[in-house]
Amino acid sequence: MMKSCWSCWLSASPYLTVIFALTAWWLSWPTPPQPVPVASNEPIAQETLRFDEAEADDASGLQVTLIPAPNFSSISLSDDRKQIFIAWLLPLIAQENARVLELRREAVRLYGLSQQNRLSLKQKEWLVSLATDYEVDLGAKGFDLPFWQNLLHRVDAIPPSLVLAQAAVESGWGTSRLAKDAHNFFGIMCFKPGCGVPFDGGPGEFRRFVGVNDSIAFYMRLINTKGAYRAARAERMRHRLIGDVPSGLALAKTLLSYSELGSRYIDFLLKIMRENKLDEYDGADLPMSIEVNEAPAPSVQSEPVS
Repeated sequence: MMKSCWSCWLSASPYLTVIFALTAWWLSWPTPPQPVPVASNEPIAQETLRFDEAEADDASGLQVTLIPAPNFSSISLSDDRKQIFIAWLLPLIAQENARVLELRREAVRLYGLSQQNRLSLKQKEWLVSLATDYEVDLGAKGFDLPFWQNLLHRVDAIPPSLVLAQAAVESGWGTSRLAKDAHNFFGIMCFKPGCGVPFDGGPGEFRRFVGVNDSIAFYMRLINTKGAYRAARAERMRHRLIGDVPSGLALAKTLLSYSELGSRYIDFLLKIMRENKLDEYDGADLPMSIEVNEAPAPSVQSEPVS
């Protein structure tokens, strides 16, 4: 009986060899790569931001479409994460820049009318509202040359390369808890108790935003209004005066006040921008060469006053 079984095994050995060989060959194949998550352009919600919280009418507010962020932490390859981060954020940056540039176009048009004393009451009210939003003082002399210089230095787009680099640095390419839980991609703080997300190590809290669109708009307004970033606005205007697209690399060198790290923060920003060739996105989202060059010359001859 035992001899008979051995003869059976021996007769089957060529087939077993083939099976083992095929199994070893199949196991040697590399595991197929998992698909990389991609950014979704599908809105997940639409909310109404009201300018007056006491008003309940949706018509009195601003409709904001919220777009979900990819789960950047689940993307293990750094190059893939960076590419998806840029592809997701760039259209949102372009959207906010387009909104700001539309305001700028109108301001430049009204400047031309003001030189001919043709501003209507409604246009003057619009200018006062815009100036208030961008923290520009009207002054006793009304719409004089310093007012227009100050306004046109502030109401302007931010180079996409700079926005991308600061968002990448401050959010760890979208992986930070602050970015995921509070839509804060720029490390923006607030200083009223309960205004945002508490953190250890100092006073204040990190601001909480409704969505990334809100975060981008708030960040751009900081750069465009606060005295700490006056040099950035002057550098942007300098590029406009010589007919160049405003450079994110040039503006980044002026942001000493953005972080306590000072010059080390700037060095890191420049490294991120250069390694990832972010400057290629400047001027690519929409025409950035609108302008003050089209306005009458007096509005652009003096140094910035803000």
